[in-house]
Amino acid sequence: MFTLADILQQSQDAQAQVQLVSTTTPDPVMTFTEAHHDSRQVKPGDLFIAIKGAKVDGHAFIHKAAQAGASAALCTHPVEDVPEGFLQIVVPDVVAALHATARARTRRQPETTYIGITGSNGKTSTKEAIAAVLERHAPTLKTLASYNTEIGYPLTLLRLEPQHRYAVLEMGAQWVGELKMLSGITCPDWSVITNVGASHLGYFGSQEQVVIAKSELVQVLSPDGIALLNYDDPNVRAMNTKTSARVIYYGQGEGADVRASKPGGDQLFGRSFVLSYQDQEVPVQLHIPGEHGIAIALAAAAVGCAAGLPLDVIRQALEDLKPAKRRGEIKPGPNGSTLIDDSYNANRQSILAIAQAMHGSTLAPHGKRWAVLGDILELGQYAREEHRTCGAALASLVDYIVAIGEQARFFIEGAIEAGLPQDHAYFYSADLENSAEVEASKRAAADLLKEQVRGDDLVLIKASLGLGMDTLIKQLSE
Repeated sequence: MFTLADILQQSQDAQAQVQLVSTTTPDPVMTFTEAHHDSRQVKPGDLFIAIKGAKVDGHAFIHKAAQAGASAALCTHPVEDVPEGFLQIVVPDVVAALHATARARTRRQPETTYIGITGSNGKTSTKEAIAAVLERHAPTLKTLASYNTEIGYPLTLLRLEPQHRYAVLEMGAQWVGELKMLSGITCPDWSVITNVGASHLGYFGSQEQVVIAKSELVQVLSPDGIALLNYDDPNVRAMNTKTSARVIYYGQGEGADVRASKPGGDQLFGRSFVLSYQDQEVPVQLHIPGEHGIAIALAAAAVGCAAGLPLDVIRQALEDLKPAKRRGEIKPGPNGSTLIDDSYNANRQSILAIAQAMHGSTLAPHGKRWAVLGDILELGQYAREEHRTCGAALASLVDYIVAIGEQARFFIEGAIEAGLPQDHAYFYSADLENSAEVEASKRAAADLLKEQVRGDDLVLIKASLGLGMDTLIKQLSE
């Protein structure tokens, strides 16, 4: 919840350029429940953020937001088709004004502990796990969905309520300096780094640049802050030299402060381990998939320990965790098979992590493992190499690969060179700029799976978000 006064509390120069356009005189203490940049999400009492993008101009939807009950719109120019009394807050730069508003709002609540989370994989699942642990202690705000950009981050902060003692904030980066910029809106008190992989190489240019970008989130911490680092990732562990804050390591290595030992259980349906911290230990049985499920749980446990929660309370929260939507969800598959919906997003590391979990899970004697994959996006010049390397590794983890897209052909190429039989590989070409062609390829893949998959099989669905593989999952249930 925030006010019109928060929006108006900008720099003197910016404030002088703000215009309030309405048929009535607005009240400075006018309160907004939330802010949204999608008119379809607007509810009565919200602020609509009219952002002009490369393809869509939010100003064209101001009237729809007003009809949905929005109290006002933040925009660069007023529009005419709005109800009587609707307020249009006209500013030179909507995104800059959004950032300034979030900054003003959080400054009114210094007692909240802000926890930033970044990494190449697992940010959203880690955010959900950390919030679940902290909710056992006090009211906690968490990032909605994966709102981790220069727009999503401040939108989350504007949902802050006075009762929130913690704010768990997912923070993404596609360029060096982005995390530092986001921290300028509201700087985390604690920073969690999950891992460093090959995500967004098309933007960063190299993994070394990814390391530099992710380390910004520990560099911005004050000496009173806490850096929670994945001990098992050497690139993350080395970030201890980048901060003057207190460091807490989590991992399975013996040097970790919050540590998992004696791993057991099923790799797909939930690992078990012994959680230890400061000479205390408790057994934990997870219900989230993969070896990476342990890393997610440990990050959440480390934050819980930093907050002073008893280990047994942390254990209870971890054991109640379920996979986040489209991130390892177990669902009914075609012909009675088991489907693993990990379709939200993908890079090479995350594909191999869930494939290894599937490979390590107990399977009926005649069961087969299928990996249904779409393109990994945002890889630039590294696209072919990353897809081929991933395909080669998958050859020993799955029995069949079904690939959809443009670069996905290289999954097949790498897998066959590594020994996957040619008749166990299927490729459906699709121009990603042609949505009808993409959907036709997904339909063809769904038809294949409905014909070929059997009841004892495991079927993994995974791709970058731009492929929209959730529609393939819907086709499989028809």
